[in-house]
Amino acid sequence: MKKILLWKKDFLAILFITFLTFFAIAPLFKPGFFPIHDNEQVGRLYDLDQTLRAGNFPPRIAPNLGFGYGYPFFNFYPYFVYALAEVFVFLGFSYIVSIKIMIALGFIAAGLAMYVLSREFFGRIGAVVSAIVYIYLPYHSVDVYVRGALPEFWAFVFLPLIFWAIYKLYKTNRNTYIILTAICIALLILTHNLVAFMSAPFIGIFVLLLLTKSAKPRILFLKLFICGLLGLTLSAFFWLPSYAEKQFTMIDLLTTELADYNQHFLYIRQFWNSPWGYGGSIYGLLDGLSFQAGKIQIILSAVAFFYALYAWKKKSKDTSYILLFFGFFLFSLFMCTFYSQSIWRLIPPLWYVQFPWRFLLLAGFASAFLSAVPLQAFKKTDKKIFTSIVLIAGIILFNKDFFVPERYLEYVTDKDYTNTETIRYETSSLAAEYVPKGIATRKTDINTTVVDIDRASIASSSYEIVRGDMHVRENKNIPQKKEFLVEAKTDGIIQINTFSFPGWKVFIDGNESTYTDNNRLKLITVSISPGRHKLEAILTDTPVRSIGNTLSLISFFGIIGYVFFFSARLLYNK
Repeated sequence: MKKILLWKKDFLAILFITFLTFFAIAPLFKPGFFPIHDNEQVGRLYDLDQTLRAGNFPPRIAPNLGFGYGYPFFNFYPYFVYALAEVFVFLGFSYIVSIKIMIALGFIAAGLAMYVLSREFFGRIGAVVSAIVYIYLPYHSVDVYVRGALPEFWAFVFLPLIFWAIYKLYKTNRNTYIILTAICIALLILTHNLVAFMSAPFIGIFVLLLLTKSAKPRILFLKLFICGLLGLTLSAFFWLPSYAEKQFTMIDLLTTELADYNQHFLYIRQFWNSPWGYGGSIYGLLDGLSFQAGKIQIILSAVAFFYALYAWKKKSKDTSYILLFFGFFLFSLFMCTFYSQSIWRLIPPLWYVQFPWRFLLLAGFASAFLSAVPLQAFKKTDKKIFTSIVLIAGIILFNKDFFVPERYLEYVTDKDYTNTETIRYETSSLAAEYVPKGIATRKTDINTTVVDIDRASIASSSYEIVRGDMHVRENKNIPQKKEFLVEAKTDGIIQINTFSFPGWKVFIDGNESTYTDNNRLKLITVSISPGRHKLEAILTDTPVRSIGNTLSLISFFGIIGYVFFFSARLLYNK
């Protein structure tokens, strides 16, 4: 009976949090869509849908992005959020509506994830406050309604879940939480590998704290090691080739031009007062978007710190978690500022984070956790509830106006984002950092490097006869396979309008043949002898992709086997 009552209280808290998310997701109920910096979201979902329908799994190639030349986007960019949205496409929703549903679920899931973490330390009332503070972080809105950085937005969900699962493993010692921790780690990597990289030291420090408190630190360490290993191997099919094969792309140029971290540090004053806007990030104080950490969040975090000091002095409570998260909060803000420049220079992998202000995500996570702390000063439940209501009302009233787009595009449809001309030129031009290294480039007026291609020169077919007298018929043209029947009267050369990239193999009449890519756009070029031939270009797994796939499959089936064995044992014992 007691467990039922506890579940009812949790259920009511979940309903309350979900209901109060309304102000954050209200714009999603309007027709159409809205402009965002990363205006590629619908196009990415469309290409994931196309490549999955063609049987390219795990997906590597985006058939239309990259100017229609077989862009290896999904080999490098985490695509969990698009896979989630794809579920709703499969159910019959439009691409735009599927993206909106995914965003709405992200806000709700982030709040509930913070709730389950905070509840472990501060009870249900405090956890509800933490959840609402988390949902209405200004940077939460920046990620959706300004930048459109939807993978980073969903990282808000898995970060608290990792901390929660690790803490539950420490508290209960149940092996179930090994699986949950591993899954959450894998999902964070598959959602936003840069956020996973940024948060790894914070997770490590949290683990160290738990080890100091554990009665059996060696056993706990072993289990946590298994968690990390399982999480890494589950997601290895993505991150291993993503890391190993980035050398074949232009990604490094990104970190030295517009996304050079040196151009995007913040000033301390911007955490408190940063005017809201829908522009871009630039050097100095005149950024077009807001980087405020939230006035209420900053105040509540400071109050939590002084409460922890007071309780520590009185030795009345364990305040180590509070002090730790306050340390996370301060360090995250520090990493956003010019004062951390020496750390950024010292750790080159940090350069791929691109924007120091991305640490606002971690600062927001810590401040939301700390927001429940001041309530611990109230011993009476009625006072705690009253204060919670005031805090929640204040958070929503002060921040709800941030959760709107700059304007609405009420009459746009899927076709506006997915028609061939738009997705193969306009959308593709927004981000082309994964095109093959050595491709023809040019400098823009602002001295950034872009692919040297214009709308008119984009290929309209899957092949091109470069030289020779021949007739070509296209048999198959899917992201991972191109097949042609060729009747050549003379020696000649065919250009398959697909980017040359590790893993592509060419076969003539079933025999593997060499090919070249000595052309402006690094496209697959094949020599053909006279006669009738079947020409195929097939995307195969490179050794590193095969290793990643194998590791992920072993981990996946290992977890399935464990769950099956554990369930069978429970049924047998009954």
